[in-house]
Amino acid sequence: MRRCGAWIVALSLSLACNDEEPSAEAGVGGNREGCGEPGSHSYEVSEHSCACEDGYTWCSAALDDQNCCLIEDGESGDTGEPSMGPEGPCDDTLIEQLTCMIDPALPDDPTHTTIWACNGERWIEVPNYSTFACMAEGYQFAYGCLPGDPEPSFACGFGQGSTCESVGYPAVCKDEDIIDGCVWGLRTVDRCSRLCAELEVFGGGFSGGACVQSGPDTPASCQCCVDC
Repeated sequence: MRRCGAWIVALSLSLACNDEEPSAEAGVGGNREGCGEPGSHSYEVSEHSCACEDGYTWCSAALDDQNCCLIEDGESGDTGEPSMGPEGPCDDTLIEQLTCMIDPALPDDPTHTTIWACNGERWIEVPNYSTFACMAEGYQFAYGCLPGDPEPSFACGFGQGSTCESVGYPAVCKDEDIIDGCVWGLRTVDRCSRLCAELEVFGGGFSGGACVQSGPDTPASCQCCVDC
């Protein structure tokens, strides 16, 4: 997982207060009691995650409800057919193994990735695992996962994490480093130096960056640099 340094304290002081509580999604964190019980249609997939069987979804968003209900045809555009998972093997030797799958059409965008876990018999998608992993590290939301060997890592962010349009978003500089903008389609308040060097939002090879804004009516942007 990606970790952060002492600058978190300074960054947290610069973030606007967010009154919205993190969404409580079933199957991630909390008490797993009841997961995998007969009739629940759920599986334990790791020490802190539970997932629904193929064709089922959570009956409730409550953290302590591990029951899954059948997906009806046409519900939320889902036919109940299982998603295409990893092609590799899944057996007792790989139980709780995680893997990150990218969208071939958008290989550089972690928001179009999915995280899968082996339960000893088959791979099961765990949609909220990236969020859980990032919040456990002190971040406020997850962009998604990043393929890795033997385990994937996670692209984590600060800010509201709400959806936004990256093109034309009226980003602003909080100071010479911190930008409030739209990154990979999610509202982000973070350091340009981190976005450029660590997350490689604007491509690889950069060692730092700064927030630049020519005027109050001009959208801000991160100016990345090499050997800076």
